[in-house]
Amino acid sequence: MGCQMERKKISKEMLGDSLALRKLREHLVKVAKAKTTVMLRGESGTGKELVAKAIHELSPRAKQPFIKVNCAALTETLLESDLFGHEKGSFTDAINLRKGRFEAADKGTLFLDEIGEISGSFQAKLLRVLQEQEFERVGSNHTIKVDVRVIAATNRDLEKAVQRKEFRQDLYYRISVVTLRVPALRERRGDIPLLAAQFLKNFNTENDHTLTFAPEAIEVLMNCEFPGNIRELENCVQRTAVLATGPSILRTDFACCVGECLAAALWKNGPPTSENSTTIEPSAARAAPPVGDGQAPIGPATTRGRVPDADTVIAAMEKCGWVQAKAARLLGLTPRQIGYVLRKHGIEIKRL
Repeated sequence: MGCQMERKKISKEMLGDSLALRKLREHLVKVAKAKTTVMLRGESGTGKELVAKAIHELSPRAKQPFIKVNCAALTETLLESDLFGHEKGSFTDAINLRKGRFEAADKGTLFLDEIGEISGSFQAKLLRVLQEQEFERVGSNHTIKVDVRVIAATNRDLEKAVQRKEFRQDLYYRISVVTLRVPALRERRGDIPLLAAQFLKNFNTENDHTLTFAPEAIEVLMNCEFPGNIRELENCVQRTAVLATGPSILRTDFACCVGECLAAALWKNGPPTSENSTTIEPSAARAAPPVGDGQAPIGPATTRGRVPDADTVIAAMEKCGWVQAKAARLLGLTPRQIGYVLRKHGIEIKRL
């Protein structure tokens, strides 16, 4: 009885009834009861944060804080201050004492997203906290002990990173006690209609609309690869809903059906960088052929050996939350090259 109620609770948050999602839910119920560290693996946009929150809410720590940190969004110095806190006067801008995320998450759960992006020197500091459950604030020698369950997530191939000496082996084993793989949207294609309907419902509520999907529209969505996974599906639904001209969304309302899909150009050189990626045809909407002259989708191409144009770079930066290192990998560039391309096109970095 208890397990059924728990699964129903998860189902409200994690929409879908595919086999892949059902298996993940079953694992969540078991993992949530334990105190072990959990590693969530999967491509960007698959909903790893939602999975982490579900684990927390099904755990004995459910009434305690759930704190989340995007490790890729902060520099090493800022990340250390954000996680461990700092003393007043410990550095130039430290005008007040600040408690870190580990203290805020005491007795609860700390979700470290994009853990594969942290620097080698900071990995050693994080390892100590995970092993000893203690740390010092920046600028202090007073040791603080906490009781925090850590859930980490990454879309990187950590095994290769360990082999290349980019990720500490001891930290890898520490955070990989229990590993759960979050399936890509193409592995749970049957969930697309339900997810799309929810996204459209949200759009209608927020914008006082009553749009619906025509059957042909659902067919388009069902046949799309969505390399960006659930995040890309949500963006697709919202974008199409904004530009739709009638009471129902039709096939011809989709950008991919009129040769204007920028996502298709973004993935022209292949799938996202992820340990779980599989080869995808160079179009984000393979079974949604262009309407009209039948030519390939219009849009900027990302070709290795050639500087990507501004639209492609902006699309990649937005997809990666304006984190240059991630966008560089997505475009097949080095961090130095992405900086050059941003300056060349005069693209201003957004601070999210």
